[in-house]
Amino acid sequence: MSLNHDTKQPKSGARFYLCRKIREGETLVELPKDIANHAKSALRLKEGALFYLFDGTGGEYLAKLVIASNGSLMAEIINFSDVNPESELKISLVQSVMSNDKMNWLIQKATELGVNEINIFKAERSALKIDAQMLEKKKMHWHKVAIAACEQSGRTKIPSIKTFLSLSNYLENSLSTNAKETRIILSPSGSNTPQNIPPGQEKLTITIGPEGGFTDHELFMAKSNAFLDMRLGPRTLRAETAGISLIAISQALFGDL
Repeated sequence: MSLNHDTKQPKSGARFYLCRKIREGETLVELPKDIANHAKSALRLKEGALFYLFDGTGGEYLAKLVIASNGSLMAEIINFSDVNPESELKISLVQSVMSNDKMNWLIQKATELGVNEINIFKAERSALKIDAQMLEKKKMHWHKVAIAACEQSGRTKIPSIKTFLSLSNYLENSLSTNAKETRIILSPSGSNTPQNIPPGQEKLTITIGPEGGFTDHELFMAKSNAFLDMRLGPRTLRAETAGISLIAISQALFGDL
């Protein structure tokens, strides 16, 4: 792999996710059409321009744009950097589904703040009418939103996104057995605050309900699975604000903020 250095700097925003692993010793990579179109049309990169590639396995590659004889765009790998912008605190966000704009914003900001799992479920009081097929279709879009947020924020790993038809469906299929994990369900009437989270946590699971709040049944199910019912101060936060607020608090207390 070439280790030649270039005095030029990559253009702002010139960082792309390659949805396949870059192999050891690979020096020339053909860019997929979506990346090539964005590089050429949106960023107006010229031959010889520098940019970053990452494949989701950790670290990123400095690359130079090369135009092949057939007109396709290639990335000439210059070097590999084992940068590690990922937080040691693993955060799993369990979020009730909301409208498209709110979900896009939430996934973008949660990704920027270092969440490594996003589990989206239909709560009993969710206003959005949605079925399994619609959730699966939306998941593909949300995955693209997370990728774009990783490209912008410098992350090297894409958070996983899963969907569930109910909170009980999530609880039955996704809980881990990590002894250093705290499970949280937010409620305006919660009996705990962030100060009650034990020190030395490796993982936090943060569960957020819809605008109408969780039902008593959902709260009972969560607390039966060792979730702390938690409130965030004296004000009631919106569904898209509450999770982001607690993620930021958690990264400040136990993570890398």
